[in-house]
Amino acid sequence: MSKLENKKTYLDSDIEIDSCLELISKNNLKVALEICNKSIERSPNNPELLNERSIIYTLTGENILACLDAKNALKIIQEKKIIDPLTKYQIEIRHNSC
Repeated sequence: MSKLENKKTYLDSDIEIDSCLELISKNNLKVALEICNKSIERSPNNPELLNERSIIYTLTGENILACLDAKNALKIIQEKKIIDPLTKYQIEIRHNSC
């Protein structure tokens, strides 16, 4: 099964993925965005997924949407008491770049 076919399987199944960027390549950002959107539907308060979708939006030139995701991810991490310091740093950097 090719990587693209594997991505289609993720979209059609109930399998949750941990990262929107697991199988990303510059040739299929649209598929990566679809996977990310589906993952965020399942876990809307996951700041890591929002941060990763922000990266995909940036790569596709959707800077307003990228900044919106960065803003929402930052809001979530500010409400959480426990968060990975590296994730927090990455989200803050993305938010500050907006």
